Amino acid sequence: MSLMPYHPALLRSIKDFNSGRYFEAHEHLEEALDAVEGNAEVWELFVGLIQIAVGYHKHASGYPGGEKMLSLGLEKVAALPDVCAGIRLEELRQRVQEDLAESGRVQERLQREPPRIMLVPVKFRE
Repeated sequence: MSLMPYHPALLRSIKDFNSGRYFEAHEHLEEALDAVEGNAEVWELFVGLIQIAVGYHKHASGYPGGEKMLSLGLEKVAALPDVCAGIRLEELRQRVQEDLAESGRVQERLQREPPRIMLVPVKFRE
């Protein structure tokens, strides 16, 4: 099995997202958009993740518009495969849907159980 190369900006973004630094997470992906422009699926993934990160940033900061950004991001990643560019999207989509269904409690939930972006495990050859 060959190793799946992860885009460095994606790895930085996931690290920040999973640490609750949603604004920084979106910035890493924005900086990488030009590099993935030729790959429509990865472009949609990055834009969707940017919108989801911004949505969570708005919720965490108490700014309006969090639901709108989460909805836009969910729309972008909804049509993508369950694993895209090494990211397990099904769990993230589920979490965003749950947060949209209970939008009045997202800020509290972010503190108790922050969302996570998960990568598929990479198996190394021995």
